[in-house]
Amino acid sequence: YSYFPVFINKEKYGQTRDSIYLKLKDHNIFGRRHFYPLISEFPLYKGFPSANPLNMPVASEVTQQVICLPIYADLDLKVVDYICHVLQQESKTKAVL
Repeated sequence: YSYFPVFINKEKYGQTRDSIYLKLKDHNIFGRRHFYPLISEFPLYKGFPSANPLNMPVASEVTQQVICLPIYADLDLKVVDYICHVLQQESKTKAVL
């Protein structure tokens, strides 16, 4: 098993990555919030000045946008269509990923 990363841009998609993650989960589609949380957010590192999100704006932004969709060799195309359908239903713009 592996994952197919996509970026959920709230302005374009109309929802956050986390809301999409939960909606997918409601439909028994188990994606993964990739790079979440950032290592800099772990209690061990959080107090370091270098862990300040302002010091890593790209990483901070990406960790809030990326979701990995399920993908594997035996994934039936009907399941792929179902995942796309659910994503389209959740999009305010009906964007196709």
